[in-house]
Amino acid sequence: MSKRSKLLEEVNEARPLIDLQASFTTFRVTSGPWKNRFWITGSIIIDLFGIFLALKHLMTTFDGEINMNMMMSALVFFAIGQYPLKSLCGLIQKKIFHKLLEEIEQSYSAQEDDEELNKISEKHLVNALKIWKFVSIWIFRLFALASILISLQFRFTKSIGLIMDWSFLPADSMFWNEIPYFFQLIILLTTALSCVTADMTTIFISLNNMASLDILNDYIRLINEKIKIDPDFLKIILKRHCKVIDNINLLNEAVYQISFIQMIISTLAILLTFVFIREETMQISGYTTCLCGMVQIFPLCVFGEMIKIKTEKLSETFYEVNWYELSLKDQKTYLIILGMAQRQYGLKAAGMYTVDIYAFYKILKLAFSYCAILYSLSK
Repeated sequence: MSKRSKLLEEVNEARPLIDLQASFTTFRVTSGPWKNRFWITGSIIIDLFGIFLALKHLMTTFDGEINMNMMMSALVFFAIGQYPLKSLCGLIQKKIFHKLLEEIEQSYSAQEDDEELNKISEKHLVNALKIWKFVSIWIFRLFALASILISLQFRFTKSIGLIMDWSFLPADSMFWNEIPYFFQLIILLTTALSCVTADMTTIFISLNNMASLDILNDYIRLINEKIKIDPDFLKIILKRHCKVIDNINLLNEAVYQISFIQMIISTLAILLTFVFIREETMQISGYTTCLCGMVQIFPLCVFGEMIKIKTEKLSETFYEVNWYELSLKDQKTYLIILGMAQRQYGLKAAGMYTVDIYAFYKILKLAFSYCAILYSLSK
């Protein structure tokens, strides 16, 4: 079996999970497998129910005093509230998401005439698929573990307890007293996994965009040799470069609302979990929950940073080309490509805020700065 056949086999095996994640991202409940529609509908109902209960708890128990129960209830309210907002944004941008996924599907199935290009493409596409599978597995485990640990922490910490309003449930026995904690666990677990499922589509698309940039960069390195035997080589480079940049712009357009929401939610979540960690320094639940808040925003920041680095690398690679050996016609094409490569590309939240590693650092710094203030107010 050829490498391309193995790659297609791996993609076909992963397709049900890719479709499920894309359905969660774009809130596709009117089409697709009935199981996907069932999970999406059920998760959004549970999520909205949890938002209502957390908000009701905040409204009925807040007496002007900031305490751990209030802050943890606010943490849950913000954390589970992001999924409906991000799903709405995904629904609005569903055509763009579907177009990007179609482009990726074509890149996996395309068979190029150039054997060297095939080898380069297969190498980077396989790596992108492996990274996506690895992240999918471990991020699900992390969020499931964090949901279970934080739910148990709420149960056994007297200063926190119930962070949702369950006054409509009977509480006349030890058995019934435990029911609200069990329901809290179900809500937190369901909404956490739903949210991370929706986020994985962006990660999948971003990884494949990174692979496209790596493929283009490696292929450009062959230009000094290829141009001698293929007079249309620069045209191929130009066409692939335009396609890569178009996909980056489409990704930016698809996630510019989602990334803005994620930046706000992650800042609030990290801030509140910092306060929780200061109060419960020996509890692993706080650290895993804080890690989840970081994990949600960190990939976007990394992809934004990598887009800048890899597009700058393309420009550097073009400078290594022996342009003076090209014909006048090829030199003009070369200058067009070089001009495009010298532009700065990246991700922007809401079209205003640059999403990169420095943005991640600023989020952590802001959360840590306000943590001390909020912690002192809770005392």
